[in-house]
Amino acid sequence: MRYLRYLTFPLAACAAGLLIVLGVQGPLAAWLTLVLLALEVSLSFDNAVVNARVLDKLSPGQQRFFLTWGLVIPVFGVRFLGPLVMVALAGGVGIGQALDAALHHPDLYRELLEKAEPRILAFGGMFLLLVFLRYFFDEAKTLHWFKPLERRLSQAGRIEALEIALALILLLLLDVVLPQGLRGDVMIAGVLGLVLQLLSTSLAEAFGDEEQAGVRLAAGGGLASLMYLELLDASFSLDGTIGAFAITSNLGLILTGLGLGALFIRSLTLMLTRERALDHLVYLEHGAHYAIGALGLVMLGSIYLHEHQFDVPEWMTGMIGIVLLVLSFWDSMRHRRRFGSQA
Repeated sequence: MRYLRYLTFPLAACAAGLLIVLGVQGPLAAWLTLVLLALEVSLSFDNAVVNARVLDKLSPGQQRFFLTWGLVIPVFGVRFLGPLVMVALAGGVGIGQALDAALHHPDLYRELLEKAEPRILAFGGMFLLLVFLRYFFDEAKTLHWFKPLERRLSQAGRIEALEIALALILLLLLDVVLPQGLRGDVMIAGVLGLVLQLLSTSLAEAFGDEEQAGVRLAAGGGLASLMYLELLDASFSLDGTIGAFAITSNLGLILTGLGLGALFIRSLTLMLTRERALDHLVYLEHGAHYAIGALGLVMLGSIYLHEHQFDVPEWMTGMIGIVLLVLSFWDSMRHRRRFGSQA
């Protein structure tokens, strides 16, 4: 199968990584690493679909950069440095102290991370929610999966910035029901996530509209798209990073498991791009964006639920995305058969 060549390297890397962990730390550590790998893949599968559409606009060199050196950013930047900075800010400690806790006192680090969790979830949840809303609130969108709903959303897109207003209203409603001590931090983090999403997509679109103006602007469009891809990837990773500490406090295992999962998702993204899969599976992108919206709402809702001693299981979040993708894949195949028979 021609698709297998895209997955050969990540599968080999995953096998090698698990064998190394097995040899160094034993069967339990290898099992936890496998669970973390599965967690990352289940939570980020829809990310691969959305990334493939953006990646399709980049040059082969920029695609290779995203799939190689670009992997360093989500693995070490988001899963290690990102939470480290959040922990330092939320815990009122220095970066050095947060790093020492991460490396030598995992229980303390997890405690500090839980303190930072509402801010992390508000930032990532608002970023992903706006990705979902901007996709469907588009008056130029003509292909619809759930037609009664999506046609109305598309028509509503005629009202400028309606999706931004909706996202802010949801953030305000969440803020009202939170304890007084959390409101300011959650509001600031949520607004930052919204602003960063607007800024990154606006830059990519602005440069992309000028692709024919010259090589420099085309390269700029590629850079802006790469920045957007990394930010989107980061937002997907935030929820998984927090959930990983519910599985183990071993930072080495977390980086290994989530990193191997990210490598697998990167190769899957490349396969979808190179094989033009989204041109044939026409509803897959819709399913991915519904999954993104669901994940964003779950992240925001988890802030409130956590205050009432209830946490949404990570497997449930991943399962929502997988079910939506499977349904969109199935309907895409039905559409393809129907379209083929008419042709």
